[in-house]
Amino acid sequence: MTAHGGGGMRAVITTLRVLEAVAELQPVGVSAIARATGIPKTSVHRCLVTLREAEWLTASRGDRTQWVLTGRALSVGIHASGELGLREAALPTMRELRDETHETIHLSSYGADHDLVVIDRMDSDEPVRTWVHLGARVPLHASCSGRAILARLPDREVERLLSGELERFSETTPTDLPAVLADLRRVREVGYATNDCAWRPGVGAVGTALVDPRGRPVGALAVSVPVQRYDAERARRLGPLAAEAARRISASLPPS
Repeated sequence: MTAHGGGGMRAVITTLRVLEAVAELQPVGVSAIARATGIPKTSVHRCLVTLREAEWLTASRGDRTQWVLTGRALSVGIHASGELGLREAALPTMRELRDETHETIHLSSYGADHDLVVIDRMDSDEPVRTWVHLGARVPLHASCSGRAILARLPDREVERLLSGELERFSETTPTDLPAVLADLRRVREVGYATNDCAWRPGVGAVGTALVDPRGRPVGALAVSVPVQRYDAERARRLGPLAAEAARRISASLPPS
């Protein structure tokens, strides 16, 4: 390999590392990317400009110094991971659920790597709404989507998945395994999980699992609500709606 070729390969690898950092941390600025990757700021900025020109990244609408993935980058990820079928099956029902509840609907995928990742969102038409960026990794123990997934698994598998220290995101986050297992028994009874600011401050939600024809969880559907419009009574109204939507989506999924 020539010196020029070697430098070109290093530049490609550096650019891909920056892309991965944005996907993990978005919305994120140059300094945070440099700290996370060890890449000098000048090189990070050069990579960001290249990725913007290629339409893989764009500046955040809320802060132009922050960077986020574009739909092009997300589309490649969805195709590569086999999530396209789940998204196509879910979108019509997600739209119906959004129109019925007037709240934001999040679709997450759950795969063999046990990561729960947001792959699509149907935004609320309310002026005050919740928002999670596409590609966000969702904690299994702290989110209603995650606990809806866990409720579809045997306790032994849940114990293995949650064997490490459970991260605390707020005062309401369940951080010990017995508390999570107790909540999963309730989720199995009612058919949906609830979340009262346990993952994200100021956000309540209800979540239900999407399952393949064998009954294994492949994703989750969540109705996400600003805390101003969320309480136990609202959760009891939204939960069955989300559960019925998840049932319809699951019934339309092809065998894996």
